[in-house]
Amino acid sequence: MTILCSGPIILKIPAKLNLYLHAGALRKDGYHDITMVYQAISLYDSMTISPCQDPHIDFTMTATGIDSDRIPADARNLVIKAAKRLAGHCGIANPSLHFDLVKSIPTEAGLGGGSADAAAALIGCNYLWKTELDEEQLMEIGAQIGEDVPFFIRGLVGIGTGYHRPVIPVDVNPQSMRTWHWVLGIMPRGLSTKLVFEKSDEFLDRRVQYGETLSSQREQLEKCLSVDWGNTPAYVLVPDLRNNLQEVAEELDADIGVALQAGREAGALLSLMAGTGTTCLFLARDEEHAEVVSRTLSEREIFRQVVGAVGPVEGVQIIQ
Repeated sequence: MTILCSGPIILKIPAKLNLYLHAGALRKDGYHDITMVYQAISLYDSMTISPCQDPHIDFTMTATGIDSDRIPADARNLVIKAAKRLAGHCGIANPSLHFDLVKSIPTEAGLGGGSADAAAALIGCNYLWKTELDEEQLMEIGAQIGEDVPFFIRGLVGIGTGYHRPVIPVDVNPQSMRTWHWVLGIMPRGLSTKLVFEKSDEFLDRRVQYGETLSSQREQLEKCLSVDWGNTPAYVLVPDLRNNLQEVAEELDADIGVALQAGREAGALLSLMAGTGTTCLFLARDEEHAEVVSRTLSEREIFRQVVGAVGPVEGVQIIQ
């Protein structure tokens, strides 16, 4: 099927953070047992999708903004991989689209920017090609690209259980939804996810050697399912927020520990590393408190950028 694209359209693409992350042992399939609670936040990339100038070219891409010099704007990018997978799934010939990506979400920072952009490609192409796939179908395709991709189709709050496994939606009642106020400390450099997990394997092996019994993924999932992540005030959930990759990342980059301590000294309710690093998350009571924490951290020569954000927010949206 050949599609004539009417475009352009513009998409608003949120970042995510992990309220909870527990990485377990390496499985036989090469992936790790992992349980995550996602929250979409108001730090946004933007993507414009329009017809290619040359109709004989399937996909082209440009990227500008933060860390864009580190992003491959070709077939290696998850955006084009997602578009190709959707085109193949729907039998679309000569799709001929251009993706103009403007980055505000830093790379290798634990905020899911690459996965979010891939989700935006799925939603945008589905709209332009009038393929009429529903959210569940898009999430299934997204799961073939990366474990975080399906979450961004809906956003808000969700529980992830690893690669090729479904994201479990968390009920968020608009009438009782609580706003979380975050300050994000963007570190000068990122960390490779692969390197963090390799180091995590060493930590787990060491703990087993000392006789520690590791909790199963089922136990972790049951723990996460027992918490009302979507409708409980943030300060109540502080004891439940954790990331067991934080210690690993601090060993790989000692500045992460320094940064997290700076957040505690600035009065944050909680200092937590995002995902596999290196962004540091600082939870505030309210907007005014977030501004105080942000000003204090901005005075420290630790971060390349300090930004405020709130959550949860909706997933990828077509805004024009």
